[in-house]
Amino acid sequence: MSSDSHPILKELSKQLPESTRTLQYIQENKGLEAIAQQSRREFACLGNLEGTLKDGQTCVSVLQASGYTEWLKDSDEEDRLRLLGTLRMIVEFTEDLEED
Repeated sequence: MSSDSHPILKELSKQLPESTRTLQYIQENKGLEAIAQQSRREFACLGNLEGTLKDGQTCVSVLQASGYTEWLKDSDEEDRLRLLGTLRMIVEFTEDLEED
């Protein structure tokens, strides 16, 4: 990937809350693997807010550490579903780019 993030990733990232780690990774052009891994983690946790990861962390604590604290306070179910869709597109797009 070039020194600048892919234009489609930049466009998708506009739909993310400003403080999220996935957005930061895209803006910093961290690399496709790092972006995919972080967006997968956020997607999994948003999909199951009551869940716990294999390492024992709760999904809410992972999201808070990933910059979602304010978003979690102010969001509703529709916001969550919209964000899940955006993260899913980011995951799928980065995986497709990695394959190329």
